[in-house]
Amino acid sequence: MGLGQEKVVWITGASSGIGEALTYAYATSGAKVVISARNIEGLQAVKQKCPRPNDIYILPLDLLKLEEFNIKTNEAWNAFGTIDLLINNAGVSQRSLIIETDMEVYKKLMDINYLGTVALSKAILPKFLLQNKGHFAVVSSLMGKFSSPYRSGYCGVKHALHGFF
Repeated sequence: MGLGQEKVVWITGASSGIGEALTYAYATSGAKVVISARNIEGLQAVKQKCPRPNDIYILPLDLLKLEEFNIKTNEAWNAFGTIDLLINNAGVSQRSLIIETDMEVYKKLMDINYLGTVALSKAILPKFLLQNKGHFAVVSSLMGKFSSPYRSGYCGVKHALHGFF
C-alpha cells in the first residue's frame, strides 16, 4: 500500500512549494486530494500536473477568513465523502529586523499561520471524532525551535504551532 493509497488528504498551501510537492506525492500514490490556497490559478496548474486530475478537488481557502471555515470544511469533506488527513501547510513568511518590523506584520503572521491553522483544525475535528478517525499534520520549521535575527515573528508563530499541536 502506497503513501496515500485509498486515502483522502486535504492540503492547505498547495499552490506552490511544500504543499505542491505533497500534492504530487499523494496523488501519485493513489490518494484523492483536496488542495487549498488563495492562488486559484496556481491550484489549477497543480491539478493539471497530477496523474489523475479527477481525484484532485480545488477548494480556494484564505486562512484569514475564519468565518468561512465550517462551510469550507463541509465542502472539502463532501468532495470525496471523507477526509483522512488534514495537512496544515499554508502560511506566510517574514524576514526583517525587529526594529524595522511593524506590529501589523506580527499580527498578520499570527492570524494566518497560527490562528488560521488552529481554527481550520478545530472546524474539521468534529468530523474526525464522528468518523472515529482522522489525522492532523502541521508543516512547521526549525525556526519554531530556535530564533534568527531576521525571522523573529515567523519563529514565534512556528513556536506557537509546536506548542499547540
